[in-house]
Amino acid sequence: MALALIAGAVVAAWWGPAALRFCFRHVADPVAVLLGWLGLLIAVTATFGLAVALLLAPGAAHDWALHDLARLCLHWVHPSRPPALDEVLGATGALLILTALTKFAASCVRRARTAYRARRAHADLLTLSGETAAPGDSAVLWIPHPTPMAYSLAGAGGMTVLASCTRDLPADQLAAVLSHERAHLRERHHLLVSAVEGLASAVPWLPLTREAPAAVRLLIELRADAAAVRECGQAAVRGALLSFAGAPHPPSALSMAGGDVGIRLQRLQSRTPHGRHLATRAALGFAALLAPVGIGTLAGVITCL
Repeated sequence: MALALIAGAVVAAWWGPAALRFCFRHVADPVAVLLGWLGLLIAVTATFGLAVALLLAPGAAHDWALHDLARLCLHWVHPSRPPALDEVLGATGALLILTALTKFAASCVRRARTAYRARRAHADLLTLSGETAAPGDSAVLWIPHPTPMAYSLAGAGGMTVLASCTRDLPADQLAAVLSHERAHLRERHHLLVSAVEGLASAVPWLPLTREAPAAVRLLIELRADAAAVRECGQAAVRGALLSFAGAPHPPSALSMAGGDVGIRLQRLQSRTPHGRHLATRAALGFAALLAPVGIGTLAGVITCL
């Protein structure tokens, strides 16, 4: 059973991105596809961890369990018998998990420090400018810059940063930009991006983790676009996207020009970005969560035939 679960996790991690790209082309709601990505990441991780636990704790077949991993390592150093295959696989899997967790934690700490420094520098500028946030709103910092820029930084209350030349935009486009960035802050998109980028840094060899950051960044931009469309209209969001295309921003920020602007413009023209499809969200989320176990179960049944 443990080997079947590992096979299911590997197959889902390898071919899952292709299935999710297919869903992206045929599903209008970005939240549904985002739930698919997050569900599959969680399911693959949990399934692999469960398989390793089963290998290290197979029950009465051995006289050791998961907490005896240190004793197993000592046994390998001074062996009294050759280790069984499930012992080797279990210990190897546990080592992979420990290595990935260590790299993930280190990456998250490094990204958190970078974001904190960026937030602190912008907060100092906000203090010097004398700007204040309205109750319930995130702070807005205007910086002198000739190129239109708009991005948000996570932190206490969050912060939206705009170039001074942005004031010259039509009022509806400026409102769309502010709505877009506030959607990022309200729904904690910065934390989501940091998590998947940390996972990609920890496990770069799997297509699922390697492709997740770019996919998640695009999906959250589509989600923020949808929020801006509901408040300001499709034309305003399209005009703002064209005005901010290619604008620079700090690596820890989420920008109005983030993601693939071409795909975002295409979605605005051909889809209904503010549509909410709860059934599709539930279906994709549950399918992603069950995919590794389902594939592993099928592999186990086929093997036993």
